[in-house]
Amino acid sequence: MKGFMKLKKLPVFTLSLLCLFVCFSCSKDTPTLNDVRVHVEANTNEPVRIYGIKDSPESGLVIRNSYDKTFKAENEGLSIEARCKDGNTLITIKVWVNGKLKADVSGNKYLSSGYIKYD
Repeated sequence: MKGFMKLKKLPVFTLSLLCLFVCFSCSKDTPTLNDVRVHVEANTNEPVRIYGIKDSPESGLVIRNSYDKTFKAENEGLSIEARCKDGNTLITIKVWVNGKLKADVSGNKYLSSGYIKYD
C-alpha cells in the first residue's frame, strides 16, 4: 500500500516541476518594454530630416516645425539625428524614457542626441 501511495504522488510531483520550469522559462522570454517619447522642434518652417525614430524609413522622416511620437521599445537604446540644409534653423531634440528626460540638445544644421540608454 505504501508503494502505491508513492507512485500516486510521483505524477503530481513531476507535473509540479514541469509547471515551475515552464513558468521560469516564459518569464525570461518576455522583453522589457520602455515608453519612449521623441520630440523634435525647429524654429523655422524649413524641412528637417530626422533619423533613428522607430518605424521610420531608412532615408529618414521629413518634418516641418515639430514632430512628437511616443512608442514602446525593447532594445537597449537609440540615437536620434536631425539635419536641415538651412544653417540658421535651430533644431531641438528631446527624448524621454519611461517619463524621465534623457536628452535635451539644440543646434543648427546637424544635430545628434547621442546614444541614449533606456536603463
